Amino acid sequence: MCRNAAERKKGTEESASQCAAGRSGGGGSREEIGEARARRYSRLQASAVVIGLARAQRMPAAPPCRSGKARALVAKKQLIHQPQEMAVVLSFFVKRYIDKLSEFIEGEISKVLGVKEEIKRLHRKLSRISIYIQDAEKKRQKDPVIDNWVKELKDIMYDAEDILDLCLIEGGRLLEAHPSSSGVCSPVSLLSSCFQCSKFRRNICHQIKRVDERLDEIKEDNRVIPRLLEHRYEGLQENPVKKSISPTSPIHVAADIVGTQIVDAAEGLISEIEHSKKRCSVLGISGMGGIGKTILAQKIFNDEMVKKQFPNRVWLHVSKDYSHIELLKQVLRGVRGNDDGVQSRAEVEGRIVSLLSESLLLVLDDIWSASVWRDLLRNPILNGSCRTAILFTTRHEDVATDMRADFVHHVEKMDQDNGWELIRKIVFGDGEDQIISELKEVGMEIVRKCDGLPLAIKVIAGVLFRKERTKREWKKVIESDLWFMKENENEVSKALYLSYENLPCHLKQCFLSCAFYCAISIRSDIIRLWVAEGFVIERSNSLMEDIAEDYYKELIASNLLQMDNIFLTGTRFVMHDILRSFGENLMEEEGIIINNALYTNINSLTKIRRLSISSQGDLLLLPNAIIEQKCLRALHLVNCPQIKRIENHAFENLKRLRVLDLCDTSIDSLPDSLTKLLHLKYLGLDRTKIRRLPESIKCLANLQTLNLSGCESLHELPKGITRLINLRCLRIEGTPLTHVPKGVGKLKNLNHLSGFLVGHCDSTSEMDGGCDMDELQHLCNLRFLRIDKLERATSTGSRNFVLANKAFLRRLNLGWTMNINEYNEEQITEAERIFNQLSPPPTLQGLRITVNFPGRQFPEWMVSTSGLDSLADLTFFNLVNFPSCTVLPPLGQLPNLKILHIEGGEAIRSIGPEFLGSRTPAFPKLMYVAFKNMTNWETWVLSETQDVVEPNEDLHARNLNSFPNLKECKIIHCPKLKNSILPSNRYLQINNCPNLEYVEKIGMFQYFRVVFPSEIQLLPQWASCLVNVTLHTFSMECNSLLLDSCSKGKQNWHIIQRIPKVTIDSIDRERRLLLNKDSYKYEIKDEFGSFITLGVGVGWKCCIILRHIQLPMKNVEELGKLLACAIISNGGVVPNIHQALLLKKQGKEKEEDEEVCEIFLYIV
Repeated sequence: MCRNAAERKKGTEESASQCAAGRSGGGGSREEIGEARARRYSRLQASAVVIGLARAQRMPAAPPCRSGKARALVAKKQLIHQPQEMAVVLSFFVKRYIDKLSEFIEGEISKVLGVKEEIKRLHRKLSRISIYIQDAEKKRQKDPVIDNWVKELKDIMYDAEDILDLCLIEGGRLLEAHPSSSGVCSPVSLLSSCFQCSKFRRNICHQIKRVDERLDEIKEDNRVIPRLLEHRYEGLQENPVKKSISPTSPIHVAADIVGTQIVDAAEGLISEIEHSKKRCSVLGISGMGGIGKTILAQKIFNDEMVKKQFPNRVWLHVSKDYSHIELLKQVLRGVRGNDDGVQSRAEVEGRIVSLLSESLLLVLDDIWSASVWRDLLRNPILNGSCRTAILFTTRHEDVATDMRADFVHHVEKMDQDNGWELIRKIVFGDGEDQIISELKEVGMEIVRKCDGLPLAIKVIAGVLFRKERTKREWKKVIESDLWFMKENENEVSKALYLSYENLPCHLKQCFLSCAFYCAISIRSDIIRLWVAEGFVIERSNSLMEDIAEDYYKELIASNLLQMDNIFLTGTRFVMHDILRSFGENLMEEEGIIINNALYTNINSLTKIRRLSISSQGDLLLLPNAIIEQKCLRALHLVNCPQIKRIENHAFENLKRLRVLDLCDTSIDSLPDSLTKLLHLKYLGLDRTKIRRLPESIKCLANLQTLNLSGCESLHELPKGITRLINLRCLRIEGTPLTHVPKGVGKLKNLNHLSGFLVGHCDSTSEMDGGCDMDELQHLCNLRFLRIDKLERATSTGSRNFVLANKAFLRRLNLGWTMNINEYNEEQITEAERIFNQLSPPPTLQGLRITVNFPGRQFPEWMVSTSGLDSLADLTFFNLVNFPSCTVLPPLGQLPNLKILHIEGGEAIRSIGPEFLGSRTPAFPKLMYVAFKNMTNWETWVLSETQDVVEPNEDLHARNLNSFPNLKECKIIHCPKLKNSILPSNRYLQINNCPNLEYVEKIGMFQYFRVVFPSEIQLLPQWASCLVNVTLHTFSMECNSLLLDSCSKGKQNWHIIQRIPKVTIDSIDRERRLLLNKDSYKYEIKDEFGSFITLGVGVGWKCCIILRHIQLPMKNVEELGKLLACAIISNGGVVPNIHQALLLKKQGKEKEEDEEVCEIFLYIV
């Protein structure tokens, strides 16, 4: 099964932290992307699903003679009949299809094909059936008869959708082939077309009739419809007052409260409550289901200081469907009131107000809407005479915003140490120290599989509690098949299912697809897949991709997806392993994942619609059962770099495919049968070895997405690509293409065009001179545009409007690729003129200027006040390789800029007030800034009267109001820079700036990382300021001598010894120093690449005796110098010293081998 990766490769084009070079949507070299996806998938395969293991706690024990595998099989049999949520949410599917039928009936195609009446009849029947679907979906979990009825209807819907799509394809062809002079088919033409397609019409009518008959069968099913009517009647008779169920309680379990994370978070929130001067303070705790929000709230609720400050404390669990009167009565009882005889809301509120004379802490646990506070509880509580603190927990970031909280704490995942501590407390309590030490390594592996989710860790700990406390038994837990079992009844599933059930139907569908496409982690890719699979509901005047992006944001806000923090622009996401497993379980009805070419038995009654394959040989092979079913709609290859060939007939029986993802394979050509895929909407060929696309690709009339980025063997595109009129996304960056065929401008549905090449490398080419800039004129729907080879462009009057009319444009990349030394003066002037004419629309959010802009000045729209005002929506800006510009534009005027990356300005010598612009404060929302490879940059100048900044001046006071929100600053390879003044308050990184004399306000930072060149052997003077700072984490990379000088007792030890967390690595990665408040370690590498700890704890007398450690002799000599001890060879006498290295030479196996010694550290 697929899982999230713990490590993600940095390098996507839209990532601001790696803004130098890349591709749109997260590309990179073939090797980088292939390795990243392989790592991701290998971990996804190995990682765990807690859902099944929790079930093991409640299952009857298997007989002792059975193996672990046998016990897993027994458990699986007990679960085999549990109904599952279908992969496609039926209510969404039917509603979408009915809407498509309505549109089809009103269109011309139904007349061309002569099937209008048949489609109307189908529409009527589905509309009648649709009234039962919502009830059926709710009841199917408990009623196998209803469950089978839902499955059958879903199967019918798939067939019906295929029929309708086929009608649209064939009808579209006929309209194109037989239009009238007015562009609309005349009756005669329509009649002629119907005769020409009589065979097709008969076939379609037969298929529609069969769907009709099947709908009649399920509509008249005497077993199901009466049950659904009965359930509906019962639902209408229920008491309309919604009941509030309270599954959480203010009582916390001591074992749940472990580690520094929750303690620090609780102390922070308690401090906020304690020091608030407001009469009513509102604080929030947000995070995904199972992350530990309730536990944190319980700790605060039961804190002794809180109890003293708040004599009245009330805990309310607010279910999604809560009763107003019941919640108010709970508050009344919580403040020691009596609700006897109270009937109305006004009476309850009155009693609450009268009793609120002492301070009140009100906890609202797991709220789904701010209305519970805003519309229900706020007035009676604020009308009381006491001080009040409101603490709420929620899974939705939007709710936290709507609550207008004074402070919101977002709960992060548990780190491994705290996760292990939670397992240790639950399994061992306070004893068995020796066993705990032995099991820690395997226990940490289990924690890694739970990926920091406290609820998951607790469930697994419950399983381990019932196991023998041996490595063997615990490893069985890691390897158990139970990680992959279905389960919808355990504690974890309930928490997840509640979040899932709260989603609207269209978001449920998108969530499930994220679980299936396990190797996809790029926002733009998953959005394209949602559009291709029809999961996006159209809205007038909106692009489908914009709507899909709103869906993505909703899933992020619901904590069912999480933005990958490595990529600051939000271009990548992660999905918690347990959430992914949960989604996969819901998908099992129609989607399977095949690993290592091991085909699972496929039930002939289960129609597989989605298939993911990993780790196959050089030939793509599909299970015969799936081929024979002819139902497959999505085929996804993951971690299959060895696949080189696809049989020519491979797609003959896969004509219903909508999605075909062959990325990162070694396929170099496509079979002819590809043209049979008339329904295909998404074709992924990124980073393959494809050499050419067939001209027949023009037959894929429904194709929406064609991904070819990173195809290093693709030198030409077929002209037929300009016939793909439904194409919405074309990605061709990172290829050796010389030009783009003329006619791309006809693809008016394109909204993502990445890698548009201006002109042709051969300007004398008569066959196809490539595209000029005017081809972009009619592509009005573009959301993302990357233009390369701008040196080939020529300035014309029309170019002023090429970008200005792009009302949907969000991202723009502009690139010149010719070597800077190859331009003459005329070409430089022309480049500046063209750049000036490429003024973007005001909708732009991201701008990247990259690769060798030859001009000496930036365009007017980047330097003038009016030009920058038109870029008010810009949130990230990457400016890379502008070697001739001597002054930076006044980017401080951009009011919404959050991420700024500047690289390669070789002519920049000083950055001064012109960079800030006239706005006050400058850079009001900037959070991240990076300067990289500014090889001649020397100084920051904050005023026009001062050219050099004195080291002792308080530069921060000069520009106190600028950069008010800056969190992270990186200065990398600026060898002449003398001072750093950016007032970041969180993270500062300085790499290879050997002439740096001053770092302003170094005490403001929480995290500080510095990398010194190998020639630097002494800490610079400004580093002495570290002695008195409140820095949390310090990281340094330097040569071995400088590292040694920071070790315990050496000359620089006093500088770092009070910093809570210190990591120092040697440049050659051969040694490191680790320091935190609990331990000190000095480590070197042995010949096998593993670190050996030389210094541990408070002093050398605690040094671990090194037994059976082999090191090359030269390393042993260095070790002796470092420890200031004698080296005694082959059993020599220990001298009268405190410590010595005893060596036993091992000799050489071969003459060319280095002499190796086995060493023991002797301590007196």
